[in-house]
Amino acid sequence: MTAGDTLDAIKGLPLGTIDDLIGQAPFVVLSPHPDDETLGAGGLIAGASDRGQHAEVIVITDGSGSHPRSQTYPKQRLIELRQAEVEAAGQLLGLGKHSVRYLGLPDTLAPSSGASFDAAVESIVATCRKVDAKTLFVTWHRDPHCDHQATARMAEAVRRQLPDIRLWAYPIWAWHLDRTQSLDDAAPRGLRLDIAPWHARKYAAIAAHVSQMTDLIDDDPDGFRFTEATLAPFLGPFEYFLEVAP
Repeated sequence: MTAGDTLDAIKGLPLGTIDDLIGQAPFVVLSPHPDDETLGAGGLIAGASDRGQHAEVIVITDGSGSHPRSQTYPKQRLIELRQAEVEAAGQLLGLGKHSVRYLGLPDTLAPSSGASFDAAVESIVATCRKVDAKTLFVTWHRDPHCDHQATARMAEAVRRQLPDIRLWAYPIWAWHLDRTQSLDDAAPRGLRLDIAPWHARKYAAIAAHVSQMTDLIDDDPDGFRFTEATLAPFLGPFEYFLEVAP
C-alpha cells in the first residue's frame, strides 16, 4: 500500500467508543515529546477523565530540541517551560495533578536499544504495573521522526514484559508522509473516536503548548512552530487509533 492509501484507510476506520479502546480500566499514554499526547489522544484523555478513569502520561524526551539556539530560553528553561505546558494542557483535559511523568531523555536522541532504552522500558513497565493499566497508547511506528519510532519500540518492548496489555498507536507526523511512498504494511486495523464532546477542551489544551503554537520564542531562526497545515490533522472531529498486533 502507498502512504496515501494507508492514510485514507485510517481516516475510514470504523467508529468506536471509549469502552472499545480502554474498557473501564486505567491506561497509559506514551508521548515522545511534550505535546504529542494532547495532539493525538487529547480527546480520549478528556473523555476518559470525565468518566473518572485514571490516565497516566509518560513524556519520553525533554523537548529541548524545539528551539536549540534560543538565548532567552536556554536548554533548562525550555525544558521547564515545556513541562509546564504539558501540565497546563493536562489540567484542561482532566488529568490528575500527579498523572504526568517525565523520563527526561534528550530530544532527538531517544534510544532504540541499549542501556538507556532498557531503563526507559523498565520505567514504563513499572508505571503500567503501579496504576494497573490494561491499555497502552504510543505514537505510530510510521511517524517519520526518530523519537516517535524509538518510543514505538519501547512500547513493543513493554508489551513483551506485559503480554496482556493492549497496545494502540496514534499517528502524528505520519499524516504528512509523501502519499506516493510505499509502505510495507497490511491494511490498518483500528478505530476512530468521535471527540465532538471534548473538542473544545482539546483545542484549548493544544493552545496551552504556547512555545509550539506561537512566536513566544522568537530568537531562534530554526525554532519549531506548528503551522496551519501541520496542525490541521489534530483539529478535526476524530482521533485515530491503530491496533498494534503482538
